[in-house]
Amino acid sequence: RGASSFRAFVERLEDDAERSEVEEAPVVEEGTEGVRIMTVHKAKGLEFPVVILADPTCAATREPPTRHVEVLRGVWVEALCGCAPPELVDHHEEEARRDREEAVRLAYVAATRARDLLVVPVCGDEVIEGWLAPLEPAVYPPRETRRKPRRADFPGVPGFGKESVVGRPENARGGPSVAPGLHRPQAGEHEVVWWDPHVLDLERDEQVGLRQQRILEADAEGVAAEEGMRAHERWQARRGSALARGGRPSLVVAPVTALAAAAPEAETGADEVALLEVALERAGRPHGRRFGTLVHATLAALPLDAGEARVAATARAQGRLVGASPEEVEAAAVAAVAALAHPLLREAAAAEARGELRREVPVILRLEDGSLAEGVVDMAFRASVEGARSRGEPKARRSTGGKPSGAKIWCVVDFKTDQELGPRRAQYAAQVRLYARAVAEATGEPARGVLLSV
Repeated sequence: RGASSFRAFVERLEDDAERSEVEEAPVVEEGTEGVRIMTVHKAKGLEFPVVILADPTCAATREPPTRHVEVLRGVWVEALCGCAPPELVDHHEEEARRDREEAVRLAYVAATRARDLLVVPVCGDEVIEGWLAPLEPAVYPPRETRRKPRRADFPGVPGFGKESVVGRPENARGGPSVAPGLHRPQAGEHEVVWWDPHVLDLERDEQVGLRQQRILEADAEGVAAEEGMRAHERWQARRGSALARGGRPSLVVAPVTALAAAAPEAETGADEVALLEVALERAGRPHGRRFGTLVHATLAALPLDAGEARVAATARAQGRLVGASPEEVEAAAVAAVAALAHPLLREAAAAEARGELRREVPVILRLEDGSLAEGVVDMAFRASVEGARSRGEPKARRSTGGKPSGAKIWCVVDFKTDQELGPRRAQYAAQVRLYARAVAEATGEPARGVLLSV
């Protein structure tokens, strides 16, 4: 196709792979030397002296099946956007069986393209689960003869050792690994040579540039060649230094939830985080990560003056998005109605009317070690210091700096749906305290954290 070098050929392959384009391999006349890279489907009907199978971990079938065909009825159905039609669901087992049978036929076609030599990628410890697994009986020797090759040394191959697996751990599962050498497999009258990878020069550094430089710059005395070698070594040293510098992160970003979970004691500040509870019966209601996500999503999508009908409709819509059960949707609606009636959210509604409310706000905080903490604040609004004290909230994250007692502070709210906050209160307090620090630094005004148990 006009590639001027092996590097250009590899770049062409990468470009085709990125565009998901595969061209038919060009027809090569009999006797012409070369390598053809083909899919198994396009190799049907062809034969080659040597065939090397590739990509052994590629899945043999699609799970679950993605299409169902009924020729007599003229019906073709397939999944779309994660949704499967009833016909596909009803024939799931039938299509899965067809896919498994087709995978066996595909492996047979691939193996029978070879005339003289077939090279199969395998693992000596156990069968690789993939599209080549059906070839196991024709490749693997019986378990009792795995360590007893028929021949360990014969013409055409280097001297083999005793292991066909590089770096095999002592506690590897799957029984004894296959010893390198000539074996008779479980099925068939042919013989299989299991290779010893230790005789191969693996992970060799590419030296093409240095060799080419020697050829191009060689002269009678070899002076230019030696200088070229030294220049190349200096380049390699600079390149290695650049790679080492590039391997060190210049910026570390971590989510607030992870930082709070890893070291809650570092940001606990229990005296600076208020815990308020919504009057709600929590015993027996759904719980867990999905329910918490549903309650958060419902509260985030609702206006603060929403009525029960609006809350129920929003909970149903959000429930469909997260795959919640009807019980979870009903419980989330009840929790949202109770939360909207809480004095804290009534004050937030008043702040919204003044344009002093923020909901679902992403924040970033630079920590003392230079790293960044990022997260999303459920709700933050400006409130008066007197109003916060009347709710029994503690002092703000930062002092008001001599401002009058009527100064505003930011109330940073984090919703929690746990039945009991006790075991994780320190972690949650650390989380909302980091949020309050971020809001305080972003606005230049004091901020306090509030955990609202919904």
